[in-house]
Amino acid sequence: MTSWVKVRLLSRPWLGLRSCLGLKACFVLWTCLGLWACFILWITVLLAVSDQAHAEEVRFSYGDHQLLGHYLAPTDAQPVRAVLVFVHGDGAMNYDASGFFELIWTPLRAQGYAIFSWDKPGVGGSSGNWLSLTMADRQGIAISAIETLQRRYGFPTAQIGFVGFSQAGWVVPELLAEDSLVSFAVGIGFATDWVAQGQYLTARRRQLSGASPEEIKAAVARYDREIEFFASHPSYDDYLEFFHHFESFGKTGVLTSRRTPMSRERYHFVLNNYLANASNAYQKLHRPTLLLWGDTDFNVDAHQELSDWQRRAHPLVTTRMIENATHAMLRADVFGEPEFGLKAWLKLMWMEEDALAPGFLPVLIKWLNERTQQRIAEVANKP
Repeated sequence: MTSWVKVRLLSRPWLGLRSCLGLKACFVLWTCLGLWACFILWITVLLAVSDQAHAEEVRFSYGDHQLLGHYLAPTDAQPVRAVLVFVHGDGAMNYDASGFFELIWTPLRAQGYAIFSWDKPGVGGSSGNWLSLTMADRQGIAISAIETLQRRYGFPTAQIGFVGFSQAGWVVPELLAEDSLVSFAVGIGFATDWVAQGQYLTARRRQLSGASPEEIKAAVARYDREIEFFASHPSYDDYLEFFHHFESFGKTGVLTSRRTPMSRERYHFVLNNYLANASNAYQKLHRPTLLLWGDTDFNVDAHQELSDWQRRAHPLVTTRMIENATHAMLRADVFGEPEFGLKAWLKLMWMEEDALAPGFLPVLIKWLNERTQQRIAEVANKP
């Protein structure tokens, strides 16, 4: 074979494969691969549908939003130790976060915990638009969910707790004051301050793209300028003008990375929530709380958050750093990339519980069992 043919075959793998196997064999191979991929997706859908059959749909409302919740009882007809109300992070998520929550729910339900979660507004069976919400609205939805649980199933406050992820860090803490409707809470990947978290994430993204220290500094300076710009509550058209003015050259005159401007809905969501800060809520906290972070968290400065909590130790707050864990408590050695696409999701569905960081569930379940066992003992000792 001449050298130029070899080069063309190496640069075009399909031609090389076709020359070795023949066109018919290649067609059969790709057909089989396609059928296998369809089979995997079919099995995944069947599993999801099967689990949904065990979930009881519960409708409730908040303002103009009609929300579809799902209640899952403990497995094997166990008595309910407590009901865990799951609060989503950012994004358009259905009640089980496209299957991710199921990995956590299965071992929790085996331990006697019931689960309650809902489709975010505008997702699945819920009406409205989650991007129209403020953090106060998200708190209102969570309160409405708990009140619905209490009316429908008779759960007392002592038997209800939150499990919140990421952006829920500006939802859950506000609901843990002395008059709280829950008796405990778990926070996963929480950041205290929206702006500080944005600064960290901006720097991390630029670092990942291979930017120099000067470029990273310029990107953070541009982010700070954007935050200053928000103070006047500008219109979306003003934002677009600002964006295009500063996108090519940052405040320092250093060329920054080109991005796509936020959509109109996303812009107003950020504008309505960028001042979120949980500091005051934590000062009023009156419920036992477990805060967990992954040691490789890309989104939140987990090590700084843990350090801050160690300095301001609170008698009701337990903090843990989970090794080899991402922002979502997935194994960092398997799910190290910050972007979560179809490939990562298929890997997640295939690995199931093994996709979670090894230390996550043991810490979570141990803490929950200690809280609920204490409540059980208190009830038993009442005259």
